[in-house]
Parts: sequence; structure tokens; C-alpha cells
Amino acid sequence: MKNEKKYDFIESFKWVYARLRQNRLRQFWILFAAMAAAAILETIALGSIAFFASCITDPEAVLSSKYLGLLSKLLGNGLAYTPKDLIIGAGFLMFFLVLVKNSVRAFVTYWISRFGVILEAYFGDILLDGFLNLPYQWHLSQNSADLVNAITWRVYLGRNFFQPSLKIFNNALMVLIMLGALFVVQPLISFVVIAVIGGTAVFIYKVIRRKIDRIARDGRNYQLEINKEITMAIQGIKDVKIAQKENYFVKKFFKKAVPLARIFGAQELYSESPVLILETIGFGMICLSIFTMLILFDSSTAYVTGTMTILAVTAWKALPAVNRILSSITKVRNSLPYISSQIKYLTIIEKHKSQRPKAIIQSLQFSKKIQFINTGFSYQKEGPEVIRDLNFEIKKGETIGIIGKSGAGKSTIVNLIIGLLTPVTGSITIDDEPLTPELLPAWLKMTGYVPQSPYIYDGTLAENVAFGVDQTLLDRQRVIQCCSMASMDDFMDDLPDHIDSHIGERGVKLSGGQQQRVAIARALYNKPEVMIFDEATSSLDTQSEKAIQETIYSFKGKQTLIIIAHRLSTVEGCDTLIWMDKGEIRMQGSVAQVLKEYNRIGQEK
Repeated sequence: MKNEKKYDFIESFKWVYARLRQNRLRQFWILFAAMAAAAILETIALGSIAFFASCITDPEAVLSSKYLGLLSKLLGNGLAYTPKDLIIGAGFLMFFLVLVKNSVRAFVTYWISRFGVILEAYFGDILLDGFLNLPYQWHLSQNSADLVNAITWRVYLGRNFFQPSLKIFNNALMVLIMLGALFVVQPLISFVVIAVIGGTAVFIYKVIRRKIDRIARDGRNYQLEINKEITMAIQGIKDVKIAQKENYFVKKFFKKAVPLARIFGAQELYSESPVLILETIGFGMICLSIFTMLILFDSSTAYVTGTMTILAVTAWKALPAVNRILSSITKVRNSLPYISSQIKYLTIIEKHKSQRPKAIIQSLQFSKKIQFINTGFSYQKEGPEVIRDLNFEIKKGETIGIIGKSGAGKSTIVNLIIGLLTPVTGSITIDDEPLTPELLPAWLKMTGYVPQSPYIYDGTLAENVAFGVDQTLLDRQRVIQCCSMASMDDFMDDLPDHIDSHIGERGVKLSGGQQQRVAIARALYNKPEVMIFDEATSSLDTQSEKAIQETIYSFKGKQTLIIIAHRLSTVEGCDTLIWMDKGEIRMQGSVAQVLKEYNRIGQEK
């Protein structure tokens, strides 16, 4: 993505951490303390395994050691003195410590996974809430597939970033504490082992880091393009089939999916290669250490056995831990391009949230008029105004029509009246009260909107009419009443389950006219005082258009009606007509006066 800031691991982690709530921060530090405790217990348990191995190999040497003698003085008769009792006691001690450390590690593993998914839900909620509350004008410049991806990619923020980050801390603590204990037991050999393994790990990371970053960005971009192609094909399925372009979209998908497969293959290779290299070098170092103790230092069998056990068990635990660290780092770096995209959107959301009005007017009285006062609007800051210097009013209870050719500014006026857009110049008032963001929620409760292409989702008829209302709170009688007011009785009774019938995604089980009536019933559900019809009949056949027109005018005198139309027959029953031309009012007056002039100009052209 162009002009997108790239965040590294530290910046991303600090950004996410700074936005955690107090309860999540408390959970994080409790989890961190549990990880430290698990690492310490892991080291003690490994020591008990080495001790148990030494007891089995040469119990007499263990019994005669100065450390056991000191422990014997401290415990008195509580310490077993026979080799058999020593082995049994060491075995029980080893089992108990392994049981405790595994219980703590199971707790840590559970909470690391749970915490990552909790963050996914947390930031997913912020993204969805933020997108839905961002201004409508902002959405006009966005690709809907990108916004869906941003919410879907919350898994990269939780399971693919923060969760691996916790695993890095967890495994790093375990490795550091174990190697620290090993260094106390055998300083020289430990130093060599740590230096070689650590140096190898750093070398591996530095070699593959740039490649990981590059293929992660490529993978993110390919996924974006693939999702856009899929969205385009599925949403436009009717056009795809009519144009017989199925193979075209399939080929475009496959053309991008194949390189993505190569990228994921490379990511898996880079993830797995460190363990192979580290395992080979690590066990080579163990063999070399044992040979050194036997040949150069002439150490006893018990000492070599104990040290070898510590080295072997440490390697058995530390090498996979180092690999998990590298694997988690790889996973984190693979997620950084996705995180950068999410941070970009979250930053936009935070900025808008800080500018939201704090106080909201709860009620609004509309008893006089809606008024445009020198109103102008442009979609871009430096762009030309699409409407200019509009001055007109809509009286309460009036039916007003707005006509004009495509691009004249009709739909922009509708969006301004509803409040989806804010005037750049001038103002819009409701009973002399400016339509500000603070007033908007109360105003929207009073308006009903019927678009040219209504959004019908894959639910029941009742759910579509009572749009956004939980099914348990749905007023079924109100739904039936609205359907009747929208003249739906002629087909509603033919549905298999009446208002509980599923009408299909985009209303595929309904005709165009029936879909428009569903949209009218939806607009009526919240008992609006103002009804806005935005080209509601333009895509219908003559018979359906006439039926919808009759439905529209059945509300005349009962509500304030604003009818945007391309077809002149739709506005013939209006009280007042406004003729828009290139963003300005060309003429305003009675239907007879305006249509006469409109038709005359059209004939002259």
C-alpha cells in the first residue's frame, strides 16, 4: 500500500500495549509473572532430572558429596542414607517438580492463547464500531473489501502478533534461566555452548529477516487483490453470468493465488529451517562437551553423567524453545504488514472519535420547515462544488419533488438532508436549528429513506423490515402494519411463512417492485415524520412503477415527502418541484410551471 507507514516489532507492540484497558494490562502482567514462574520451575525440574540420573548412575558418589552432607545436617534424620532410598526420594522429587511445572505451563499456554484471541475480539470490535461511525463521505473514498479485510485480519493482531510476542517472552525467559543455571554448573562449557547456539540463532534471524519482511508484504498485497477479485465476482454475479465472464474472474483469481502459494511455502520453509540447523549444531556441541570433560578434565562418571544430563535436557528444552522464539519472530514479522494496515485504520478511527460531539440532543421538534441557506458542497477539499448556493425550504407536510438529469446533484441533496454529508458552505436548518452532528441522531430518528437499490440481506421479511432490531425485540404487529401500509398484502400472504419467510440475499426471491415495497416498509417501521424517496421507481417496469407511485402518494398529507426522480411521471403529484441543473436550482415552483419549462428546454435541445 502506498504512503503507509511501516511499523517494526517494538513500535507495533508498544502501540498495541498502550491501547489495552486496565483489566487487560493487569491480566498481561499476571501472565508475565506466571511465565517467569514457569521458567524457574522448568529449570528446577531439569535440575531434578539431572540429579535423579546421577543418583542412578553412582549413588555412592552422590551420598558422599559435600552438598548432600550439608543438606543432611539441615534435615537431620529426614534424609535417606541408603542408595535405594536416595533413588526413590530423588524420583519422587523429580515427579513432583515435573508435575508442578507442567501444571503451571499448561496454565500459561492456555492464557497465552486465550489472551491473543481476546485481543482479536477487542480490536475487531474497535474496528467495526469505528468503521460504522466514520462519516459517510469517508466511506465513499474507500474500497469495501479493504475494510472487510482489516476486520478479518484481526487474527494477525491477536493470534499472529500478540500471541507469538507472548511466546517469545515466555520462551526467552525459560532459555535465559536454564542457560543461567547451566552456566553456574559448568561455566566454560556453557559459555561455548551459549556462544555458538546464540550466535547461530542471531545469524539465522539476520539472514532471513529481510526475506521474511519482503514475502510478508507480497503475501498481504496478493491477499488484498484476491479478496477484491472474489468480492467483485460474487457481488456482481448477475452481470458476470450475463456477460459470460466466469472464466475471466477464475483466471484472475488463479493468476494471483499461485504466487501466494509460493509465498506461503517460503514462509513455512523459513519457519522450519532454524530448528534443523540449531538441532544439528546443538547436539554436536553436547557431544563435544562430553568428550572435553572425559578427555581433557578427566571428570568422574557421576559428574559427567549429571553434567551430560543437564546439557542434554537443557538442549532438549532450550533448542526447541530457541526455535519457537525464531518461529514466533518469523510469525510476528509476517504479520507486521497486516498490523501496519490495521494501525492505519485504528489511527483514523481514534482521530475521528476524539472529534465526535460529546453532548447529543435527545429530542427534536419538527413543526415548521427544512431550509437550505446558501448551501454548497464538494466531495474533495480542493475540488469543485457539486452543488452551489442552494436556497429553498421544505414545509412540514409538503410533498416536494426534485428533478434533473444525472449528475445534476439530486442525490447529493438527499444525502445532505439526511445528514450523511455536511455542507462545505452555508447551512441546513430544521425549524431554524442548524443540522449539526449533535442534532443528527435525533433527526435521523425522524426520517425514513427509500433508495433506488435497497439493501436486502439474507434474512426473513420481518428482519428486513425491522432492520437492525434484534429478533427478540422485533415488533411483529408493527412489521405487519408497515407491510400493509407499503401495499405488500398482494404478495405477502403468498409467502410460505408469511413475515417469517426468508427472502434471500439481495432479495433474490422477490421482484424489483416487491423489493422497493420492503424498503418502504422498512422506512416506515420507526414512524418517521419525513419520507425520502431517492429514485425509488427508476429501475422498475411501468406497471411496478405505477404501483409504487400509488404507494408513495398514499402518504401525502400524512408525512413530509421528498421525492427524487428521473421519470417525470413520478413527481406529477407533488406540491412543489425543484429543477436541478449542474449543481444549481434552474427553476422552482408548481409542478405545472416547472414541467412545462423542463419539457420545452428538452424539446429545443
